[in-house]
Amino acid sequence: MRQAPAERPPAELLRCPAAPTGLPATVLGSLTPEARAAVIRLATYAGATANQLSRLITFHTDEACGDARP
Repeated sequence: MRQAPAERPPAELLRCPAAPTGLPATVLGSLTPEARAAVIRLATYAGATANQLSRLITFHTDEACGDARP
Protein backbone atom coordinates (compact mmCIF):
# COMPACT_ATOMS: atom_id res chain seq x y z
CA MET A 1 0.00 0.00 0.00
CA ARG A 2 1.28 3.46 -0.93
CA GLN A 3 1.94 5.95 1.82
CA ALA A 4 0.40 9.39 1.71
CA PRO A 5 2.91 12.06 0.63
CA ALA A 6 4.55 14.21 3.26
CA GLU A 7 2.75 17.45 4.01
CA ARG A 8 5.76 19.49 2.93
CA PRO A 9 7.94 18.59 -0.08
CA PRO A 10 11.65 17.85 0.46
CA ALA A 11 13.91 20.90 0.89
CA GLU A 12 15.59 20.45 -2.51
CA LEU A 13 12.20 20.92 -4.18
CA LEU A 14 11.59 24.14 -2.26
CA ARG A 15 14.69 26.00 -3.46
CA CYS A 16 14.07 28.97 -5.70
CA PRO A 17 15.46 28.54 -9.22
CA ALA A 18 18.26 30.79 -10.44
CA ALA A 19 17.26 32.94 -13.39
CA PRO A 20 19.45 32.38 -16.48
CA THR A 21 20.98 35.22 -18.43
CA GLY A 22 19.18 36.25 -21.58
CA LEU A 23 20.39 36.32 -25.16
CA PRO A 24 23.03 38.92 -26.02
CA ALA A 25 21.67 41.96 -27.85
CA THR A 26 23.91 41.18 -30.83
CA VAL A 27 22.14 37.86 -31.31
CA LEU A 28 18.63 39.28 -31.05
CA GLY A 29 19.11 41.47 -34.11
CA SER A 30 20.20 38.56 -36.28
CA LEU A 31 17.34 36.16 -35.51
CA THR A 32 14.92 35.27 -38.26
CA PRO A 33 11.28 36.11 -37.53
CA GLU A 34 10.56 32.41 -37.01
CA ALA A 35 13.44 32.01 -34.55
CA ARG A 36 12.46 35.19 -32.72
CA ALA A 37 8.87 33.93 -32.39
CA ALA A 38 10.17 30.59 -31.06
CA VAL A 39 12.40 32.34 -28.50
CA ILE A 40 9.43 34.44 -27.35
CA ARG A 41 7.27 31.31 -26.98
CA LEU A 42 9.99 29.53 -24.98
CA ALA A 43 10.61 32.56 -22.77
CA THR A 44 6.88 32.96 -22.13
CA TYR A 45 6.61 29.29 -21.17
CA ALA A 46 9.69 29.46 -18.94
CA GLY A 47 8.35 32.58 -17.23
CA ALA A 48 4.98 30.97 -16.54
CA THR A 49 6.66 27.83 -15.21
CA ALA A 50 9.00 29.84 -12.95
CA ASN A 51 6.02 31.83 -11.67
CA GLN A 52 4.08 28.67 -10.91
CA LEU A 53 7.06 27.14 -9.09
CA SER A 54 7.59 30.36 -7.12
CA ARG A 55 3.94 30.36 -6.03
CA LEU A 56 4.18 26.71 -4.99
CA ILE A 57 7.33 27.42 -2.96
CA THR A 58 5.63 30.41 -1.33
CA PHE A 59 2.62 28.22 -0.50
CA HIS A 60 4.81 25.71 1.35
CA THR A 61 7.37 28.05 2.92
CA ASP A 62 5.67 31.46 3.24
CA GLU A 63 8.82 32.93 1.65
CA ALA A 64 8.75 34.48 -1.81
CA CYS A 65 11.47 33.61 -4.29
CA GLY A 66 11.89 37.16 -5.46
CA ASP A 67 12.42 37.60 -9.18
CA ALA A 68 12.50 33.98 -10.34
CA ARG A 69 11.63 34.85 -13.91
CA PRO A 70 14.13 33.75 -16.54
